Amino acid sequence: MLVIGGGPVGLIASGLLSQARIPNVVIERRKQTQRAPAAHVLRRRSMQILAGLGVADEVRAAASPLALDYITWCTTLGGSEIGRLELRPRDPSTGARPPETWTNCPQNLLEPILLRRAVREPLTRVVRGAECFAIETRGAGVMVRVRLDDGSERELRASWAIAADGAGSSTRRALGIPLEGKGPLGRFLMVHFEADLTPWIAHRPGPIFWLMNPESPGTLIVHHPERSHVLMMPARSENDDAEQAAAPERLAKALGVPVPAKILSIDTWSPHVQVASRYRDGRVFLAGDAAHRFPPTGGLGLNTGIQEIHDLVARLARVIAANAEETLLDGYEAAFRPVAQANASESFENMLRLGEIARALGSYSELAALEQRLASLTQAERAALDAAIEAQRSHFESDGASPDVSR
Repeated sequence: MLVIGGGPVGLIASGLLSQARIPNVVIERRKQTQRAPAAHVLRRRSMQILAGLGVADEVRAAASPLALDYITWCTTLGGSEIGRLELRPRDPSTGARPPETWTNCPQNLLEPILLRRAVREPLTRVVRGAECFAIETRGAGVMVRVRLDDGSERELRASWAIAADGAGSSTRRALGIPLEGKGPLGRFLMVHFEADLTPWIAHRPGPIFWLMNPESPGTLIVHHPERSHVLMMPARSENDDAEQAAAPERLAKALGVPVPAKILSIDTWSPHVQVASRYRDGRVFLAGDAAHRFPPTGGLGLNTGIQEIHDLVARLARVIAANAEETLLDGYEAAFRPVAQANASESFENMLRLGEIARALGSYSELAALEQRLASLTQAERAALDAAIEAQRSHFESDGASPDVSR
């Protein structure tokens, strides 16, 4: 069995295949695991699947020590607070908060955990620095052409293949499977930086701060309050060099706190709302971001991929190991493509709904004007603003659409 892509979905696929006693090879174009935090929200069903692989405790230990109590909107991290959404309201009788519904473990910490598990498996072989550039079903198998990082090429054969090689999937392109939907929806910078922001986070612990400074807006994602954060900022031009040069000043303005930030990496990206037109081509199946691209609003992308791969491997195991009819595999797309479409739409709606808060405040070009506006809100205006923030609740509490796996 061939797994193309060694990110979280591909490595989970490998682990599930090994549990089913199916030998597998994972090929991954990157020589190293993910360095930037990237995806970080693991929902309940994903954690159940990781528990089945025996890694859930290790994932929880690697997760941020920050309590997931609030989502906060403010002018800058050190400026006026616009409002908060309380994710886990206390029980009035006991004062206790309910259990957290998701785990805040970024991809750069999750991926090494999954890789360590994969390489321990005698039935698994992981090959890094290898990219699939041609693939086709040939009779009762799959032929794959792979280019290694030294420029040489190899031909691999497998009975089945899973393409989990990310949003830019070369496998999907080689198969000629188009993506359907909208995109790109703008262009953004992802600035991964190191700083101790505890003094501005500890009294309102939570994973996300929406910084609405009109001079430098952004979304702060807290991976570790003392050392690891990401700021997402809208790009101002198509010039990557200019964007990177301006990033330190924009980061400082967005934070507005007297703490130096050490920038670790800067990347550009564009959100899309797209789903592959089909999930299968002969003996090759798409999964994860290779099959769909969602905006990050809601954190549904990785979680959808984890559920997909869990279902797909279960179907493949029944066909390979239990001699089930191959028609069982047709149910994978029937069950999960509608889920991906629903979750893509939900992610897009989450992104649009965020604009309600800006509309409740009005438009301002300077930070001082926004601060003054907040200080002068009438009771009715404050109520409207609070309602706009409360309207975001489903964004952070929804687990997304669920599949009908009976198909």
